[in-house]
Amino acid sequence: MDALRDSIFGKLADRLEPPAVTVENSTRSFQFYGDNARLFDYKMGEVILSGPADTGKTIACLQDLHTLCLTFPGLQAAMIRQTYKSIASSCFESFVKKVVPGGVVRVRGGDLRPEQIVYPNGSVIWIGGMDNPDKVLSSERDVVYINQAEELGLKSYEYITTRANGRAGNMPGFLILGDCNPGPPTHWILKREKAGKLTRLVSTHRDNPEIYDPLTGVITEGGKIRLQSLSGLTGSNLDRLYKGLWVSPEGAIYELFRTEPTVDGQPAHVVTPFPIPSHWPRIVGIDPQGAFTAAVWLAFDPGSGVLYLYREYMEPFGKSTPDHVQEIIKLSKGESIFYWAGGGPTENQARVDFLNAGIPLMKPEVTDVWAGIDRVNQLLKSNALYIFSNCEGILGEIGDYRRIIGADGSVTDKIHNKETYHLLDGLRYAVIPLTSTFETIGIEDLAENYRIGADY
Repeated sequence: MDALRDSIFGKLADRLEPPAVTVENSTRSFQFYGDNARLFDYKMGEVILSGPADTGKTIACLQDLHTLCLTFPGLQAAMIRQTYKSIASSCFESFVKKVVPGGVVRVRGGDLRPEQIVYPNGSVIWIGGMDNPDKVLSSERDVVYINQAEELGLKSYEYITTRANGRAGNMPGFLILGDCNPGPPTHWILKREKAGKLTRLVSTHRDNPEIYDPLTGVITEGGKIRLQSLSGLTGSNLDRLYKGLWVSPEGAIYELFRTEPTVDGQPAHVVTPFPIPSHWPRIVGIDPQGAFTAAVWLAFDPGSGVLYLYREYMEPFGKSTPDHVQEIIKLSKGESIFYWAGGGPTENQARVDFLNAGIPLMKPEVTDVWAGIDRVNQLLKSNALYIFSNCEGILGEIGDYRRIIGADGSVTDKIHNKETYHLLDGLRYAVIPLTSTFETIGIEDLAENYRIGADY
């Protein structure tokens, strides 16, 4: 099979010797360079092609996906983005107009509502978004391609890994590939790469032959126009989409959060996990509704007055409330949980459901979102809140939590994709009773009065 696949686009050359990969289609000829070409070497595992905008990342991934479908008859693949709405007008359109030779495939559902791309050899690419993952990932897949992977949360990505793990059996092994623009420095992609679970390739503007001539290395006239547009961006958009840097976003809400110590001696807010002493009281903040049910555990050090976020939980809403409750209780077994906080002002029924299932979820005293955010920021500013480094989900959320930038460039008071930050909602819910009550009641009294964890 490997020999057959290699014969389609020839022996891969060294990444510094253009062209590295040439693919002939009936519509056009593609030449791939740099890490865009190296992508074709990866035939198993997890690989993300990252880089600034307009480097040819998406076309390289789509061509690789198409080649795999031709090579392995009956291949079951998926083409995914964060939302289904965003995929039809982006990578799907590029796939059918630029990558697939005319008349080779059938599109079920039509170009406006595509559901499947079907090949004559039985290979199928399912089209969908992670806003309805069961529709596209209802069974095992040999290959999953993720467009704009930086948009996905860690839990969504981990869900994909349960569907592409070699069990489909229509090709040797499995492949999860994706493209992404740089995100925040706390993003799960970087952490997964550092842990050795994922290979990250880096695509540059010099890898796009329409921008830089691959033989002379000189920028093309068209490339000057395209890069002029990108170089005119400002702030984090300039850093991410033109320079290819992983930086915090413009309008970052938790801009005080530090992943590394500063030169003037301020500590990082991320710490190496350690055993929490059994006498430290703990609180759990829960976001009980939405696409995911999420929870965060915080432990209070009575000696230093510092909070440590040491555990997180986030699972799809498809589970029942009793299932979520039992899993959260199981994780809390033997711990002194003195308070369970969660739910927004309109989520009274969710709190009732949690109570009936075994967790007395309390409504936060302050329900205003920005008031909760301000209290978290106060804790960060005073170095009173630290997060364990293995809590990758909330670290990813906190790095990309940002305000919407208005058309005039001004920062608004609206949160970008607010409904996707479930773990941060749990953090806000947990911090409210802590910062409200400790001013008048000692932590020992709270631990004594609300000690319910020991009963589980």
